Amino acid sequence: MRKSISAKIIQGKGKIRRFLLAHFRHKYILEQKRKRQGECRRCGVCCKLLVNCIMLTQDDEGNYKCKIHNRKPSNCNLFPIDEKDLKDRDTILPDVPCGYTFFKD
Repeated sequence: MRKSISAKIIQGKGKIRRFLLAHFRHKYILEQKRKRQGECRRCGVCCKLLVNCIMLTQDDEGNYKCKIHNRKPSNCNLFPIDEKDLKDRDTILPDVPCGYTFFKD
């Protein structure tokens, strides 16, 4: 129970941080996008942070996809913004790494 509450607090702070970064720190976003490498593994974890997104569906092979993929919000397109987002993600699925990583300068 305690771990669950702690994870939700981390996830909530992450959602607020991502919202603020996406709307007010455009230069930071561009810097981080240049450092980001890899690709989405369609695990759906990013869409389950704090609350499950109602637009998330699962196909017959177990891959997740967005019902509004072509029109999804900027916060979704940007995930993960930086390594902090990967740590937030790991509060849900720590044993399966995200398909994205960030290289150091």
